[in-house]
Amino acid sequence: MEEYLISPRALTESMQEAWSMRNGGKAAPDNLTVDNLWLLPSDIHLSGAEIELSHKIGRETRLREALSPIIDNFDYIIIDTPPSLGLLSINAMCAANWVMVPVQAEYYALEGFSMLMNSIKMIQRRINRNLKIFGVAMTMVDARSKLSRHVCDQVNAKMPKKLFKTTIRRLVKVAEAPWSGAPTVLLNKPTNSGAGAGSLEYWTLAKEFHQRVMAMRREFGVNEQPRLLFDKNL
Repeated sequence: MEEYLISPRALTESMQEAWSMRNGGKAAPDNLTVDNLWLLPSDIHLSGAEIELSHKIGRETRLREALSPIIDNFDYIIIDTPPSLGLLSINAMCAANWVMVPVQAEYYALEGFSMLMNSIKMIQRRINRNLKIFGVAMTMVDARSKLSRHVCDQVNAKMPKKLFKTTIRRLVKVAEAPWSGAPTVLLNKPTNSGAGAGSLEYWTLAKEFHQRVMAMRREFGVNEQPRLLFDKNL
């Protein structure tokens, strides 16, 4: 799996350059060995971006400006935000049209979910009227836990039409994937049990994500088919 490992030394551009508007203010992602997949990662220098942005004019829209020159080159641009509601997350919501919310099946995650919904409403009112909720995915689910089931039920009650059917269970192999330097879907062949169970669940969620996108495209009369990263054997 070495061809999939991401080495910080091999990357030529990071999110810090995009935030600081270097490279002419244009994001420049790296092409990986996975077909049709490009990556613009963060690195240790991004930790100071919140402070740097706080004094800038137009600080909430820096990411949108950096992505604007390249946005038409991609079918999907997925922005993975930090687990906070600071300037980096606000930039992501100002740059995006849709928000996909992963929610851990834990008590404090439920409180954070409510705070995020309030932040999204604020962004919609003041900065980005095009921002919408695409879907909510439950993660780290333990069906044996009463609390886990309660959190899932609460989220379903709040947003039944947005909740994905696929859930991601709490699995050790999924938690170990970052240590290996590769996504769990590439480390482990999808299976119904064992190390591949988490991989199968993420593949299933990705397919459900894609099906929802295609349904929306048909609704709005967009016939062009995006290129797929999905394994067609799944």
